[in-house]
Amino acid sequence: MSLSKLKRRDFLKGLGLTGAGLVFSPQGWALNRLEPISDPLATDYPYRSWEDLYRKEWDWDHIGHAAHCINCMGNCAWDVYVKDGLVIREEQVAKYPQVNPRVPDANPRGCQKGAIHSTAMYEADRLRYPLKRAGERGEGKWQRISWDQATEEIADKIIDIFVKYGPGKLKTHQGSGNQTMVRQSGPNRFASLVGGIQLDGFTVVGDLSTGAHLAYGNPLESFTSDAWFDADYIMLGMINPNATRIPDAHYIWEAKYNGARIISTAPDYNPSSIHTDLWMPIQQGSDPFLALSFVNVIIEEKLYKPAFMKEQTDLPMLVRQDNGKLLREADLVEGGSDEVFYHWDLNSNSAVKAKGSMGSEEKDLKLGEVDPALEGEFEVDGVKVTTVFEQVKLEAAKYPPESTQEQTGLHPNVVRQEARHLAASRKAIIMLGYITSSYSNCLYIGWGYALALALTGHGGRTGGLDTSWVVWNHPKWTELATFDGKKSARYEPGGLGEVLRGDMMDGIRRHFDNKKLKERVGFDVDEMEAMMQESIDEGWMPYYGEIKGMISIADNTFRRNKLAEHYRDEHLRQASELYVNVNVRMDSTAEWADYVLPAASHYEAWDLRTQGYHRFCNVFTESVPPVGESKPDWDIMALLTQKIQERAIARNIGPIQDGDVTRDLHTIHDDYTMNGKLNTALDACRYIVDNSPEFGGVTLEEAAERGFIVMNEHAGLNQPLKPDEPYNPFTAQTDGKKPYETLTGRITFYVDHPRFVKLKSTVPTARLYAGPEASNYPLHFYSPHTRWGIHSNWRSNKYMLRLQRGEPNIYINPKLAAERGIKDGDRVKLFNDNGEFFAQAKFYPSLPVNSIMMEHGWEPHQYIHRKPMNNSHATLLHPLELVGGWGHLKFIYAKWNANQTIHESSYDIALAKPDEISDPRAI
Repeated sequence: MSLSKLKRRDFLKGLGLTGAGLVFSPQGWALNRLEPISDPLATDYPYRSWEDLYRKEWDWDHIGHAAHCINCMGNCAWDVYVKDGLVIREEQVAKYPQVNPRVPDANPRGCQKGAIHSTAMYEADRLRYPLKRAGERGEGKWQRISWDQATEEIADKIIDIFVKYGPGKLKTHQGSGNQTMVRQSGPNRFASLVGGIQLDGFTVVGDLSTGAHLAYGNPLESFTSDAWFDADYIMLGMINPNATRIPDAHYIWEAKYNGARIISTAPDYNPSSIHTDLWMPIQQGSDPFLALSFVNVIIEEKLYKPAFMKEQTDLPMLVRQDNGKLLREADLVEGGSDEVFYHWDLNSNSAVKAKGSMGSEEKDLKLGEVDPALEGEFEVDGVKVTTVFEQVKLEAAKYPPESTQEQTGLHPNVVRQEARHLAASRKAIIMLGYITSSYSNCLYIGWGYALALALTGHGGRTGGLDTSWVVWNHPKWTELATFDGKKSARYEPGGLGEVLRGDMMDGIRRHFDNKKLKERVGFDVDEMEAMMQESIDEGWMPYYGEIKGMISIADNTFRRNKLAEHYRDEHLRQASELYVNVNVRMDSTAEWADYVLPAASHYEAWDLRTQGYHRFCNVFTESVPPVGESKPDWDIMALLTQKIQERAIARNIGPIQDGDVTRDLHTIHDDYTMNGKLNTALDACRYIVDNSPEFGGVTLEEAAERGFIVMNEHAGLNQPLKPDEPYNPFTAQTDGKKPYETLTGRITFYVDHPRFVKLKSTVPTARLYAGPEASNYPLHFYSPHTRWGIHSNWRSNKYMLRLQRGEPNIYINPKLAAERGIKDGDRVKLFNDNGEFFAQAKFYPSLPVNSIMMEHGWEPHQYIHRKPMNNSHATLLHPLELVGGWGHLKFIYAKWNANQTIHESSYDIALAKPDEISDPRAI
């Protein structure tokens, strides 16, 4: 009898007839009905009721869609399976269409972190209800309150701050935990309406590729990952994509299968390095020296491409020999522009204005009949000049591979070999991960590699610098988030704001030896502080001073900042009037709040998300209602603005002047919701989809059915996103001759700003990072991203913990461990001038003997005695990244300002003593 035809009555009847025989059967299987089935695919498969338990595991009521975009660059579409109102599991959608038959598709996008979100959203740290502090800050005592009470009390305190102190005293920073369109728009729109302080989301965590901005004028113009596939040379510059770019890494290895040469420069033999053609075990933080060695070889062996250099770069621009300044129109013509420059035309044997600069009326790079000289000395109206390329040659001559081996640890023959491979390649990509930006010499790394690429003609379709981000064109998202520019938040440089408002200078001074630091990086702490102040005084970088209240949204600021405990105490001192935390979970920052407002997770709210690695906008449907009383971020801000408006009217608070605008608390809800049109996350989501040309007129219902939208040509910001081609950066410049967003309109390798002159960095050069040579502690330390979390998110998930050591651990070379009497699995103490922390030791033989590595993101409560790594970690700001008043070098949110660096501190290590780690989870 087949299973499909077997009815319950027939089954029971058959069971009754055979029951006695079963009882007396010699086969033990008969007693428990677990007899193995020899052929489970046979037509006559017996029905066994206990198997229904497993069959029902794959039943569901409906399927929703979502991605997992808490700090994550992956942006992967998932199906969300729901049963009885709960998410039971998720699966990758894996339906992205191929761009063209010659390029592998993007499927399946996802990683192990996304696959456990259905459990993470129900874990014990999930916030379900509004909470009000019932004890001292950080004591852990809470009172559950209603949304009405929470928003009314918060609203009154916000109004109090405006009344007592005026505008500009409320920090409303939203962290990288909110990267989806609707989730991000709500708090940012709120910040725009109240004039809240919002720090640069890149530089607070040290993720901005400043060298790329310096060179190209846009660090957010990069490759989609499918554009890696047709490269024939890829260099992984400290990036570890197999661990941190899991959904996209396949394109690198498919490129290798396609014939590309893949090399890795990293201090450790990481999970990506093991698959490359060559691992170059570079000394930590010496990357600028490798880049300049490449440049040295390219110039010495004349491997450069003059045509690209003349058209696309500033290398032919004329430089005055008397003062080292670029020759400007203002030097030659009374009333001339400071933003018009010259090159020497070999055809007319005269100086000719270069088209395309910020001051030029001709906005293209076409040379026409002009043939700019790259080399030589000339005279213009009595002024002796030379070219930028001549200046670059002089600097590059200082860095032959034989000399830089001392810094890089790399054999000269290997460096020369790779420089030749780079120059000979058809399409070369140098990928710089975010770890690069976390070094104080980040600017020199990106600038140096950009020079090596430009010299060899790699730009647009022929390659370039991969900065891990493409900003797509989303005008309606921007309009929604910024209140259409009518009123603005107080945008602030990330690293500068964190260091000053977090009062970090004393800890920086404690750690670094001034004399050693200056020898190492070119400036000391006092000079750094003076240049920070100069940047503020000159108006190059805004800083808004102390605060009185703080609303923190999706930002684990008390965990991620350096000198973390002091930073936290300083912020709590300043935000004496109010501290609100809007969060999905009770993280290390929420623990200290006055009020905690529970936000919906990604499976519980309508939303949209794009990211530069691919052309797909993933759609988030509300697969299940929010847990408890949690709400989408948009809805939370709608409730809060409603209560602010009610209380402002009740208290007779009218417009409050704030510079050129007014802060209208009495109409803030009407403004926030567009007079009631956008009350919910669903409303905002539909508004973006319906009004965004890059989505091609698709409806939200159609998009929700599919789970994603394929963006059209309007998505490209610098140039159109072509439907059948991967996206290569700057083809508008290389193909269309559009100027770059730089002062000269070209890829920039000469900066005559006084601070660049002072720090001897007018052209790409090499500098080291601080490290142990700048302090009194012997061990290098670096902290890359982990495979098992995105910053602190998912770091405490039980499934992720099972895939690793389950507690904070450092990586140590066995030789160093043997010297210190440390065994694998021992608990060790790392210490320096600013404190100590404890962690488990894990042997890592490929790590340099003088280095310690620790993946970041552990929550303080996971450390012994709640002493996290960041308590003892000092940072630096590079003064060049704080320059302004020079063309494209000015404060631009997410493009140009100083990174809070991560890897500058050094440590010593010892086996932890029993009395130091007794009661290991004591608080």
